[in-house]
Amino acid sequence: MPRRTDEDLLLAAGRGDREAFGLLVERQHHAVVQFIHRFLVTTDRATVEDLAQDVFLGAWKAAASFRPRAKVLTWLLRITTNVCLNYRRRRRLRRTIALDGDRVAEHAGPQTDRADVLAAANEEACGVRAAVASLPRSQRAAIVLRHFHGLSYAEISDVLDISVSAVESLLFRARSTLRVTLGAKENHTSPQVSAQWGAKTT
Repeated sequence: MPRRTDEDLLLAAGRGDREAFGLLVERQHHAVVQFIHRFLVTTDRATVEDLAQDVFLGAWKAAASFRPRAKVLTWLLRITTNVCLNYRRRRRLRRTIALDGDRVAEHAGPQTDRADVLAAANEEACGVRAAVASLPRSQRAAIVLRHFHGLSYAEISDVLDISVSAVESLLFRARSTLRVTLGAKENHTSPQVSAQWGAKTT
């Protein structure tokens, strides 16, 4: 029996098939968790997992309205973006990594967790994380979607519910800011920046 596609699973979930939805969650859980982690720039695993549950609960409720005009992951990341933005509005989140690297926002995890994370990361990677964290939320979302999830401009447009030209503008401004913040040379490209922050290259 051929492997069921994500689209097949989501359409089945829209008809009330919980087993199909469970398989979809297994496939896409990591991508959703990684987006939340990178967008909120948080090391609080409990918060990330709680928000991921909110995403999939929302996806289950909305499954019947899904129309196969976009990738399932794109559809899920749109829900994930909204969950993250609602979380920020509710909690009035501050940046979890300050630009000067001297403090962590009040909602961050225990100091021991912070120390473990900082010890495990090299100075360059921490600098890139801080630079991305300092971006306005729309620019940060565009950067994460483009360089960590590999979405096209059209797919980012669908996730953020903006025009493709607006996506281009967001990415241009974000990259320009990152070059300045990181002190990058003019000939550094965005894939180099994403690679420093742990993105996979193909």
